[in-house]
Amino acid sequence: MPSDPDHVLDAIDGVVDEWETLSADAMRWAPPENKSPTILTEVSEIFGPLVNAFSQALRPVGDAVERVIESFERDDDRRL
Repeated sequence: MPSDPDHVLDAIDGVVDEWETLSADAMRWAPPENKSPTILTEVSEIFGPLVNAFSQALRPVGDAVERVIESFERDDDRRL
């Protein structure tokens, strides 16, 4: 089977043409910018896990209240 390298060369030419349009600075690696933390980010980093833990602690209480309300609703439906 004869191989036709023209399509490979065309693909390489296409990539090289696109690469040449980029500036030299676009190809350089730069470390990510280090932003100084603001008061809002510091507060959210401190209190975020606390709020999450508090909400997880209150979840069983909410489930218990929901079960009580549902039992009242079932009792009301039985009376009707």
